[in-house]
Amino acid sequence: MKIQFGEKGEVSWDVLVETLGAEELHDDRHHTSSCKERFWRQCCMGSRLTLAFVVSVVTLTQLWLLLYLLSTWDATSPATHIVYIDDLGNERHIHFSWSNCGSASDPVQLKQLQVFPDPVLIDSNITLTLNAYLDRFLDAPISASVKVERKMGWFWVKVPCVDDLGSCYYKDVCQLSPFVPSQPCPDPFPRFGLPCRCPIKKGQYKVKGGVFNITELVKYIPAWLVSGDYYIHATAQKKGVSLGCYNLYVSVSY
Repeated sequence: MKIQFGEKGEVSWDVLVETLGAEELHDDRHHTSSCKERFWRQCCMGSRLTLAFVVSVVTLTQLWLLLYLLSTWDATSPATHIVYIDDLGNERHIHFSWSNCGSASDPVQLKQLQVFPDPVLIDSNITLTLNAYLDRFLDAPISASVKVERKMGWFWVKVPCVDDLGSCYYKDVCQLSPFVPSQPCPDPFPRFGLPCRCPIKKGQYKVKGGVFNITELVKYIPAWLVSGDYYIHATAQKKGVSLGCYNLYVSVSY
């Protein structure tokens, strides 16, 4: 910085302030420019392509996180864990819930479904309360599509179809029944008035507090059915016509 003095060796104070301010401004601009250049060289090595890549990665990461949070939040889905206080003042944890994902005009209408204990104990008895209505006679073939998911941490993982169990498509669910027509249905089916094979008659099907012994089923349980929370989405059709659609959340324990 150079200042030209007058004949008496004096300089105006306004001129001095203006000159010093201009010099500092120049230094600040030069310093700022140097910082930007250093950041440019260190972050992106002076390449605009590298900078674009970095910005894209950050943006996509933020977008993925936002979409994930939105996908995991659904205020309309059934609760998978309900806590309430019973008549004795004890805190109860309920994991079982179901919902109708079909139409009110579907032939299969489920009005009530409750199981106890909850979580369901595989190697014990279960108590079932059921109220369903079928508005027509149904015979084979009845196709069905079933999706099963198991909760793993914060995620729901689809269970593959193994030995006709899991997320499977069935051309005819009537063929899954192990009971042949020449033999009567075993207990407890006749005791509760429930069909054990096709055809299925039109009418009301009700079970109130029916106890089922499922201990014998343990040896048929697949390896993937371990203690945990499960989601089941099932639809059924007859010659392309929807029979019903239901969602089910159930917790299983040994």
